[in-house]
Amino acid sequence: MSDTQREALRQQALAEINLLDTPPEREFDALAKVAQRMLGTGMSSITLVAPERQWFKARCGPLAAETQRAQAFCPIVFETEAPLIVADTSLDPRFATSLFVTGAPHIRYYAGVPVRVRRADGDRVTVGTLCVLDEQPRDTTPVDLELLTELASVAEALIEARTLALCAAKTAEEHRMAVERLERERRQFKRAEGMADMGSYRYDIEKRSVAWSDGVFAIHELPVGDGKPTGDIMGALLEPDRTTFRIAVMRTLDTGEPFELEADLVTAKGNARRVRCSCEIELAKGRPAALIGLIQDITEQHRLETRLRHQARTDDLTQLANRAEFHRLLDARLHEARAANGDVGLLLIDLDGFKGVNDALGHAAGDAVLRLVADRLRSSSYERWLPARLGGDEFAVVVPTDLGRADLDRMVRRLLHDLEIVMDGQGHIARVTGTIGIAWSSEALHDRERVLRHADAALYAAKRMRKGTAQTYQVTGPPQQVA
Repeated sequence: MSDTQREALRQQALAEINLLDTPPEREFDALAKVAQRMLGTGMSSITLVAPERQWFKARCGPLAAETQRAQAFCPIVFETEAPLIVADTSLDPRFATSLFVTGAPHIRYYAGVPVRVRRADGDRVTVGTLCVLDEQPRDTTPVDLELLTELASVAEALIEARTLALCAAKTAEEHRMAVERLERERRQFKRAEGMADMGSYRYDIEKRSVAWSDGVFAIHELPVGDGKPTGDIMGALLEPDRTTFRIAVMRTLDTGEPFELEADLVTAKGNARRVRCSCEIELAKGRPAALIGLIQDITEQHRLETRLRHQARTDDLTQLANRAEFHRLLDARLHEARAANGDVGLLLIDLDGFKGVNDALGHAAGDAVLRLVADRLRSSSYERWLPARLGGDEFAVVVPTDLGRADLDRMVRRLLHDLEIVMDGQGHIARVTGTIGIAWSSEALHDRERVLRHADAALYAAKRMRKGTAQTYQVTGPPQQVA
């Protein structure tokens, strides 16, 4: 590690202990006095070395509160992280011209040792010094140096104890704020029950008992009691939501992370409801004491959202999937086929004679034809098919991935028969048939746009050949006639 990097590390460690520029503390002052008296010097200090200055956490004798770092003694101990003994500063070329030697406080003798802190990675980093100084030259014995080193270890212990105390105070404050937050939330929960169809619960972990607010009793369609329910929170939830809720609770107990989920519930009167459940830990003396949360009845909201999602994905006239939903379903089947090295069949259907129905019998008859086609595509004969109306008189079908080509050809012949529809009314008769183009995803590299183009090409080839028939797209050669 370079000198620059080590200096940065020392300054970071100094910042972490949060000791620089703090008010005097009796323990540090007492330690400086002990060092002065035991070594018999005129001055002593516990010094912290900042980037541009040295600051005395404790000092004895004619020392200023802080001085510049340049030409001072303690920064050398700080930088070398080793003891420094100068018996006569006037004879040491490093310090003979120092302002601290030639001027006040006229230092002629210096002895200092590092004061270190242990960081989380185990590295001991120097943050300052414990030193003794005098106006007269003197010799330092090994006993003096050993004593000074032991006193420095006391200074290190003081710093560590102070740091731990600050951390404990910070933790205590964070805990106090958390408790206050929970209290605020509980008050908010109570107010919220009067404004929305919701309630709160509390599960005591030690007693293994649960308490409900009035709102939860109302959601379960139970008479309001003394807050003690006849069952637990999960008892009325349906599977798999009950298992999901139980797993989420265990995860919250393990990690402390809150959760929120939606679930289906059956009330005491047998009514189905959709609820939103939340859960978080309540702390007492720093330990989990309870699980608290909200239960909100979102049945109507859920029904509305479900209806809106259905409308967004469904053709209003036929109740089949619309074009956007069809593309989503096709993409999903293509992804599955690509992953399994399988194949997906696609049918594009165009109704022949549909315009004649509208012209001869009116649009109501045309709508009836479209609904009849949709019913036949949904019939049990085509189980697991995914039909859709793309628009106008165009339909599409994604066939199951396990349906082979021979089986599909047989079912397409049946479908062509089912698409033969005769409508009469007002003295007119109109006949509708269906023409089908077939494509396979493996021949289109499982690409949606490409397989749609292949099916479209097969459809129009079938129309050119003879309406009311089906053809399969061939990568090479003309489309293959099916029926």
